[in-house]
Amino acid sequence: MPSDGDLANDENADAVAPKKRAEAIANDDGDALNPLVPLRALDDETLASARATRESDADARTTVEDDVRAEEFAFAEALMRVKREGAGAGGAAAMFEDACRLRARELRTRAEARRRRAPSVAKREVGEAEALEREAHSWSLIYHLLGDGATVERESAEKETEVLRATPREEGGTRGDFLPPPLRSRLRCASRDEERDPVTFRLNRIIAWLEANSASALRRAELDGTAYDGRFLRDECDWRATADAIDASAKCDPDGNPLSTSLDPDGPMRTKSALHPSNADAEVRLCKRLWKLIRAGSVQEARDLCSKVGQHWRAASLGGASGWGPAPVGSTADEELERDIRKLLALRDEDALAAQNEVDLNDDATAAECDGIGTARRALWKWTCMVAARHIDKAGKLSQTPAAKYEASVYGALCGDLQTMLAVCEGDWESTAWAYTRALFDLRVDAVVNTGKVLDDVSNFEPGEVVRDPTELETTDDAVDRLGEPRWPTRDVINATPKTVEEILLVKMPERFPDADAHRTVQTHLILGKMKELLLDHMMRWIFPEDELDSNVERVSSEPLDIGLTRFTAHALLFLESLLPEGGGLSPGGELYFHLNKVLNLYVVHLIANKRYALVPAYVVHLRHPLLIETYANFLDLLAPAVLSRKTLCYAEAALWMEIEGPGGWREIVTRALSDSTSLVNVHRGPEYRRLMLQWACVTSETYPEAVKHACLLLRQLMCQRTSIEVFANDAPVDGELRARVILLEELPEVAQEEARANGAAAAAAELADWARYLAATEAISQWKQVWSVNESRRLDVAAQNTRPYAPNSAGEVTEDELAKARDAIDAVVALLRSENWLDDEALYDDMEQTGDATLRVVAIPVAKAFDDPLTSANMSIEQIARDLETLLGSKFAQGVVEVSATVGVTPGECPARVEGEYGQVVVQISTECNDEDRASLYQDVSLAMADCVKGDLPGQEVTLDVQSVGGSSETLVHALCRAICVPSLVIQAAQVEAATRTGTTQIIEMTADPKFGVHKYFAPTELRWLLELGREIGLTILDK
Repeated sequence: MPSDGDLANDENADAVAPKKRAEAIANDDGDALNPLVPLRALDDETLASARATRESDADARTTVEDDVRAEEFAFAEALMRVKREGAGAGGAAAMFEDACRLRARELRTRAEARRRRAPSVAKREVGEAEALEREAHSWSLIYHLLGDGATVERESAEKETEVLRATPREEGGTRGDFLPPPLRSRLRCASRDEERDPVTFRLNRIIAWLEANSASALRRAELDGTAYDGRFLRDECDWRATADAIDASAKCDPDGNPLSTSLDPDGPMRTKSALHPSNADAEVRLCKRLWKLIRAGSVQEARDLCSKVGQHWRAASLGGASGWGPAPVGSTADEELERDIRKLLALRDEDALAAQNEVDLNDDATAAECDGIGTARRALWKWTCMVAARHIDKAGKLSQTPAAKYEASVYGALCGDLQTMLAVCEGDWESTAWAYTRALFDLRVDAVVNTGKVLDDVSNFEPGEVVRDPTELETTDDAVDRLGEPRWPTRDVINATPKTVEEILLVKMPERFPDADAHRTVQTHLILGKMKELLLDHMMRWIFPEDELDSNVERVSSEPLDIGLTRFTAHALLFLESLLPEGGGLSPGGELYFHLNKVLNLYVVHLIANKRYALVPAYVVHLRHPLLIETYANFLDLLAPAVLSRKTLCYAEAALWMEIEGPGGWREIVTRALSDSTSLVNVHRGPEYRRLMLQWACVTSETYPEAVKHACLLLRQLMCQRTSIEVFANDAPVDGELRARVILLEELPEVAQEEARANGAAAAAAELADWARYLAATEAISQWKQVWSVNESRRLDVAAQNTRPYAPNSAGEVTEDELAKARDAIDAVVALLRSENWLDDEALYDDMEQTGDATLRVVAIPVAKAFDDPLTSANMSIEQIARDLETLLGSKFAQGVVEVSATVGVTPGECPARVEGEYGQVVVQISTECNDEDRASLYQDVSLAMADCVKGDLPGQEVTLDVQSVGGSSETLVHALCRAICVPSLVIQAAQVEAATRTGTTQIIEMTADPKFGVHKYFAPTELRWLLELGREIGLTILDK
């Protein structure tokens, strides 16, 4: 969200488009971490810079003030509770609803604070809050229709049946015949009987949802202090002000309307006169409040309010003689059931039996409901409510009384009369839907209660029988003249009521609300059970760009069109799979499973782009197995620049959701990520990138074997850069050698080698030990060189200052410390050469290699031999270099023995790894087919030829190769290549040490020439010349002595 400083300039803040803001978030720490665009090359400088930015990257929950989508954390917490902590899937919808409502309230609070200084920002926040509130209503529907709300209703239905069976309602409490169950119990049973009447049960759930939303709105208004119309003083509506005005001889109100002198309930309407203004205003407020309470299913609360404000007559009219009302649903029905259960528990206690009998004798509701004619009296009451509603509505239209519309709707709601309810629902989708469904629901429940028949066909909707109060109606009653004899339901009520939910949602609601928003579409399809149509025809189009929508692959890389709808769709699909029968097609193998994966993957892309790294595992683990591995491996790739502490935290977060072993486990993911990092596709990204990827295998000891294996691959690539020409061209150690030391000494934990040896990676552990021995020898040479450089500089200074015609006696002396370092270096190299099994031991291979095709492949950057004459497009193209290398290598073998290819890898300017990368890369490959008899000699020929190519020692070769990757189908070939490159460069360095000691010893050169050690075969012609020159220099030293 914009900061306070940004809010001061509201126009600028408002001008930032949502897409631009998302891009800014995604690119905040470098393009390398943005999964929404094609991944560019990461050279070493970019990686180092990105790594530095990760140090302060706090992915923990940010404050609500700074977080644009803070609700995503709450959704993830709910997901955690359900998937990992054992909370029921049916209750998840309620958690999501709470998260939406809390976040909406926060946004409204912030918007109110910013309303004056940043109105457009406040308006945007209000819009976001409204979107969250609409989403909350959809989650509420899922809870009531498919989740725990429906489960609780089914359990309550079973409990209702048990209570009816256990009710020992004998006359007098001790003897006599059993009386019929109370009418209120029969009403609840009829509305909850899913097995016998699933249509009514579904209506029950829809009404429970709509009433719960309304009740929630009333509670929030009370909490927020905005429920002004719900606050009444005691006896505030008893019309006392009107009576006092009449007593004071007042004749009319301030508008000139005559005051009513008849203060009975029908007096003002019957006499077409007005109340005192204070009473009239209170009457309007009361009727509006009563409508809201009944709309929320709180009929008893409406009655209590009437009693509180002094209108006891109205309280009685809202329930008849026995507290009748519409069939209760949801929590209201449960509260009634609990009251009945408490009464049963009291009956069970003999000490309280007499007291309970006394209660029953004075309980009008019990007496009226158990006398056998309760249904007829209730039907008469509902007919009376309809007559009163229509009379009030008609009179109100004539007199323009403000309270009349709401008063008529109150009585219309009690009986289910759409004619008087719909007027007050205008512009309110949920109230309109409630009016239609409540009318149909009450008709179906009344049919079961009155006749015992379920309305399973439209033709069964018939008017009720004529009902009479024991006191005969006056024949002059105008209601009888206009509406016929008292009966319920009446023909016109039946005709006005839709007969099915489909008619309500597909015909009536579109007529009144042609432009319903996305969540109304969701709600409609969920109620109708059209999951497939909802997902394919609507949800996918709301969140995917057109090009992604038509794609047949699950992996996506674009930003969602609507983040809020994407989050809702992802979570809804996850939980609907658990809640819908047979998974609703969303389970593995279902027809919608592909789309579930595509939506989840889109949401994961959004989380990564917005640095919600802690949330990623919670959603990735639900993807199809191959997509899970690919997506999470890419996620690790994107976080390669992160510091090790960040990676360790990522693993800890992932460990909450996935195991180490098994399909989709951490080991499989890390193995895939490491494999991808060394593939040809990623060769151009440089050695630093591959080192950083190695860290993912070092965050837990469980994956140390994978770390050691990957480290061996990296060491091969890095150490193949240590050619003799590179050693001579650099005063300091070769870059690859330095990076290899870092991997061994800093990246790999101390126990990694032992863990690898003990857990199925003994071959990699053995190879790592060989590289450690080699690097120990190079380190010994480096230490000697440091001492020698200081001493040689001193010797040159002495010689330069000497003015005598002969050199001083001590000018050329080699110091003891220098000799000691030289001996250490030579001993280390000699020990390596004497071992005769460096990178050439059966322990380096877990399995025996199969005879057949073998391939050796090198990816490298061509570098000109003349360092002052770099390659340019003017003197040689990368394509030409590749052709020449292929020709030169092919000439080393007889025709048909091997197949040689050299092709362009990465062209100049495309994804350079370092500065030399501008020259491009070549892929050189030698393939051969051999049997056991000639394999050893052929492998030697292939590895030596490739080594000569890398060293630039093929006849006529104009470039050397800076190796970026070494691989192939045969590890034996790869090891042979490493020996052919690394052994000569080490031996030549050791010979340099020998020559510099001026002792005249030629131990290194003698070992090289000795066929017993087999070292000489690795030397290219140029390297042999260098070695001979060093031998000649040693010989001259002997002659000097």
